[in-house]
Amino acid sequence: MTGEERLRGREREARDNDRILLQAAREVFVQRGWQAPMSAIAEHAGIGIASIYRRYPSKEELVLQLRIMALGDVIRIADESLQGPGSSVARFLRRHIREAATPLMITFGRHVRTSHEIDELAEELRAALDALIAQDLAAGLVPRGYTAADLMLGVTHLRPNLPTSRERTTEIHLRHLDYYLLGLAAAIGHPERVSGTGATWEEWLAFNAVDEDALEAGPA
Repeated sequence: MTGEERLRGREREARDNDRILLQAAREVFVQRGWQAPMSAIAEHAGIGIASIYRRYPSKEELVLQLRIMALGDVIRIADESLQGPGSSVARFLRRHIREAATPLMITFGRHVRTSHEIDELAEELRAALDALIAQDLAAGLVPRGYTAADLMLGVTHLRPNLPTSRERTTEIHLRHLDYYLLGLAAAIGHPERVSGTGATWEEWLAFNAVDEDALEAGPA
């Protein structure tokens, strides 16, 4: 084996270990919230806590990477949901429930300042969701006034953490999605049935804005 091959092998191993760590961190944060200590993540991942701190010197940096990963997942699903028959919005929501990480933006956005990369991904997500809605609107499959922020708020409400198995949780989430989609369909052509105005993307970003008081309190 050449030196270059050994280097590629170490890089591949490092990427695999990082994925294991991020998956473990996501699961621990989902179960225990922001207050989960780094030691719990290390135990769940089966690695030493020093290994985590070498890669992510603080909880904030770890959560930033989780948010980047989660946004990337949602953008990919949104882009792919443009293809296929029927409602693109419905396809996106079903795939999001089955495939995407549990939403972490609301849970942790108020504890961690944003970054340039996250801001860019947020705008990319907005464009992807706008494309989904525009396609469905042209086909008469969503009501007028339905926004990208409405869609993301729907995701948040449709995916609460439940104290049961992942399979049962997904089943319940999909059942409630059916109710949501039936309500969305009922609003088409009947705007008088819907109160208020759609949430704006600026509001969605504000809902995820950092809570300076939470930052001053510091992580557990």
